[in-house]
This record gives sequence, C-alpha cells and structure tokens, in this order.
Amino acid sequence: MEHLQHFGLMQDPFSNEPDLRFYFESASHRDAQRRVERGLRQRKGLTLLTGDGGMGKTMLARRILDALEEEVFEATLLVMLPGAADATGILQRFARQLGAEAPAGDRAGLLGQIYEQLAIVREDGRHAVLMVDDAQVMTPAVFAELGGLLNLEYEDRRLVSILFVGSADLDHLVENDPSMAPRVDVRVRMQPLDMPNTTAYIEHRLATVNGNAAIVPASVIETLYKFGRGRPRLLNTLADNALFEAYLAGRDAIDPGDVERAAADLGIGPDPGSTFSQSVMTAPIPASADVEAAPVAPILENVAELELTPEMASAAESPIATVDLDEGLEAALEDFGNGASASGNLSGTGLGSDALQFDVEAAAPAVEAVPSASASVGLVSEEPTLEPELILAEAELAPLEAGEDDQFDDIFVELIEE
Repeated sequence: MEHLQHFGLMQDPFSNEPDLRFYFESASHRDAQRRVERGLRQRKGLTLLTGDGGMGKTMLARRILDALEEEVFEATLLVMLPGAADATGILQRFARQLGAEAPAGDRAGLLGQIYEQLAIVREDGRHAVLMVDDAQVMTPAVFAELGGLLNLEYEDRRLVSILFVGSADLDHLVENDPSMAPRVDVRVRMQPLDMPNTTAYIEHRLATVNGNAAIVPASVIETLYKFGRGRPRLLNTLADNALFEAYLAGRDAIDPGDVERAAADLGIGPDPGSTFSQSVMTAPIPASADVEAAPVAPILENVAELELTPEMASAAESPIATVDLDEGLEAALEDFGNGASASGNLSGTGLGSDALQFDVEAAAPAVEAVPSASASVGLVSEEPTLEPELILAEAELAPLEAGEDDQFDDIFVELIEE
C-alpha cells in the first residue's frame, strides 16, 4: 500500500488478522495463559476464558493451542459461526478432527465414534482438548451437547477437557444451564492493557515489521490509550486509521489530532461505552436593537457562579421577578392611561408601587436587560436567542393630578409607536 511505503513499512503493523507473529505477551495475557494452561494440563473438565470484544482472546487461544505439545495433547480448535451448524454438525467436525474418516449421521453413532477416537488418544498416553472460540454464539442445544462430552470416561478418567472462549455473554450461557454451571473448574477473565503495556504493545507491533518507533510518538500513544481503552483490536483500528490521516497530511509521524479524527470517524469516545461527540460552542446572545441595554451577563456553566445585584435579589423575592417587554409594559401603560393608581393596577403583575421609574424629560423608561433564567443555567441551542426582560428601577410614583393623564397618554402612545 502506498501509505505504508510512505512510512517505510513493508507490512501493515496494525492489522487485526490473528497472526501469531504479532502476539504480544502483556501482563494480562501472560496471567490468563498461565491460568488456562493450568486447567488443561491438570485435565480439568470445563475452563472458561472470557473478556470484552477486542481483548485478544482469539489470539490467546491460538497461542495456547500452539503451546500444547503434540506428544502430550490431542488439541482441536473449533471456531463457532452464528447459525452455521447444528449440534450434529459440530460433533461431526470434532469426530473428523479426532481421526474419524466418515462421521456418522445419527447422534448415537456419532457419539460412539467420538468415544472410540478419544479412547485411542488415551491409550497413546495423551489427553484430548477441545477448544471452542466465539463460544457465546452457540445455541443452548449445541452448548448442552458439547458439555455432555465431559461425561465420557475411560478407565475412571475423563477423556476430554473443554475450553470455551468468548465474550461476557458466555458467562450468561453457562449460568442459564443448571447442569453446566457447577462443572466449571477454571474461570479466567482477560483484563485491558494498562498504559505501560499499551506503549510496549504499539512498539512491539512496529518492531515486528521493522518500522521506526518515531512514527508513533509518546503523545500519540497516550491518545490511543485514551480512546482505545486498552483493547488491542481497538488500538490497532485507531492506529491504522490515524496512520492514513498522517499520510494524507504529508507528515512522517502521527500526531494526536490524527487519532482524534480517526475516533470521530469511527464514532468512538474516550470513555467505555460512550460515542464521540464534537464539543458544543455557546453562541453569543444578540442584543436587542430596540433597547439600549446594559451589557448582557454571559451564559454560565454553573448557575451558582451568578452574582446577583441588589435590585435582582430584591426582584427575585416577589412571585414574578421580571415582566415581559411586550406584554407586561403594555399592560402597565394601559393601566396608567386609564388613570388608575400604581399600587392598585400593578398588583396583578406581582410588581409593587416602586416597580417603575420614568425619566419624564427623556420620555423613556429606564430599563436593564438581563438574560432569561434558562440562559443563566447554561442551556445551549443551535442558534441561541434571548428575549430581553425588564428589571425596573425603584422609584416612588406620586398619584396623578387631574388633567395629567392626557399628558402621560401622549407620551406612552409615542413610546409604543416608536
């Protein structure tokens, strides 16, 4: 591939193919292998190897298969495919692996052939091992049939040990079979790579193909660990995509941004189980063109950070702290136009007699625009807008003298029309 040649690589270092040349013996893998092999070498009945997807279980299973000496074990590895075979088909495959030339078509005949081949293995001084990868996809019928092989004995000794390899669903499959749950002798769960092992893993991958370690700097490995969560398969996928991003940019090494771009494209987030999302930016709140307002308070991420002015604190104590510019002011002006007293006609709005102050000389109300309550607690929308509200200054309004209501009517109509 052209992008691999750009970095001086003759082979893909981050392939997810189960190639044992790339097997990396992390602390987690080494511990799991030792525990599984102990169960097989002691001829235990059923061993479970489980872990989250992409933890390297298949690679480890092949590594264990390769480590079992042929002169000591007759080991068979079967890989399950969803719905690919029934119980009889699986048993036929196992019989064929054991040496049966023409596996029987009926269950009774097939089990007889398997028993005969297992007895031959025992007489040769070896022990039979059946390893099943992706065991979580087995149907309950297949699971029960394979588990039944543990009942086969020869000269008071078990003829076969079974290793089931799969995801956490395998644990549920075992727990839902009352006859199998008590027969689990060894249970091993793989753990994700920590940061030091992630670094060693990436370096091992590059060294296997004679690649330069400088292609993946330390800062990039930290980002890979953040998004890859210690899962070898996910680390490979992210590193492979990031490598291509660096190639497209014409650089000789990956940078953290390449990994973040790869994670975004793949929908991978930095936390387990999460998906990647772009950070949301808060747009500025447009000031009203009709009201000469004081500077609008910024949207706060935490409402506790809002510092209330004395006027705002006082207004907050009343049932309705603010009044809408269009509705509240219009109603208040209409009441004054009808010649009513301030205290009497503003009581329905929750505003006291000191709620309004007018600069008669300027013929305009003194108002202060503030963000609404929803904006104060940091609610974000695609195009944030803010309807200005009023906190009206304190003042004493004297009762209107006879004949003055017409003068105020003219001022109020002029304000509304403007």
